Amino acid sequence: MSPRAAGPVPPGASTQDPVAFFETVYRVFERAVRAAGHSVDRWYRIAGYPVRLRFAGSTLVPFVAPALEHLAATPHPHPALTVCLWDVESMLPDVPAPPWRMGGDANRWEARRYCDERVQFDFDVATGVLSMRDAARHLGVYCVRDARRLPGYERGAPLKQLLHWTMRSRGKQLIHAAAVGHRRGGVLLVGKGGSGKSTAALTCLGTELLYAADDHCLLSMDPSPYVHSLYNCVKLYAEDFRRFPVLAATPRILDAPGTDKALSFLYRDHRDRLAAGFPIRAILVPQVTGCPETTLCPVSPATAMRALAPSTVFPLAGADHATLGILAACVKRVPCYALRLGSMLSTIPRAIQDVLRETPGAV
Repeated sequence: MSPRAAGPVPPGASTQDPVAFFETVYRVFERAVRAAGHSVDRWYRIAGYPVRLRFAGSTLVPFVAPALEHLAATPHPHPALTVCLWDVESMLPDVPAPPWRMGGDANRWEARRYCDERVQFDFDVATGVLSMRDAARHLGVYCVRDARRLPGYERGAPLKQLLHWTMRSRGKQLIHAAAVGHRRGGVLLVGKGGSGKSTAALTCLGTELLYAADDHCLLSMDPSPYVHSLYNCVKLYAEDFRRFPVLAATPRILDAPGTDKALSFLYRDHRDRLAAGFPIRAILVPQVTGCPETTLCPVSPATAMRALAPSTVFPLAGADHATLGILAACVKRVPCYALRLGSMLSTIPRAIQDVLRETPGAV
């Protein structure tokens, strides 16, 4: 059972066949398309697989599409996943909310009864996002309570749950990590929020290193560890943006009301510095030191695992012991280092380049 999994359904609780419930929600989407008068398609190639987003109208497009823009692709006859997206608030009163409470606290057992081996379900109370996937039909739904109230962190990393379920079934694991490198090899930067992953990754913009991820990416292990880019956004404390002149002209979005973080999308101004993916040559655990120079120190796979696993596993519905096995295999197959971040930002990409020159198979 995953860390987010619910317990058994309480005695006497009503149940519903998950496939039938999925179909009920999907019919709400079809009604939303009719109410909007049209649908909008966007196509992407994610970790090598074609993914189609089908929006009911255009309201939700600017809240989802920018994060994936660097992976835009042409239509494909057999998508690995088609996601049906709509915004409840913009459709009222013509289209009802799906048959699920779009507000308040959703009990874990209540969500669990809509899941089985074929259908996955998740509802995020904080964002008002409902995600469902019918694995047999390669079909997903992404219903938003109110697009205008989506927090920046959801706009910067949309569809995480759906992509986790889909890519996991194809041998790819969604992980919480940043990634920079060359097309023939790079590094994962792992650690909890605030550990310095974003800072380290952003110092590489403008160098020969390419940027693949700031906060979330996909990991594959066959035949060897490989990182796939997922989103092109960066997230920083608002005051930290001035430390990166390369981002001066890049528009920013407030992460969420009352927070001091903001995010920017890199594709518009830095598309030539983005990489779709590369082999993983090392795992780096950033540590803020206060010293001027950035230095490296070997650490054990267990240390890297402690930095990578909690923030990857706990936020994902459906993460389980197999997820931990993938992460453990990765930290054992490549060298692991502490990246002791210096206050002189220019020393960070130099240290990463040193790792890539010294590790087997590096450029």
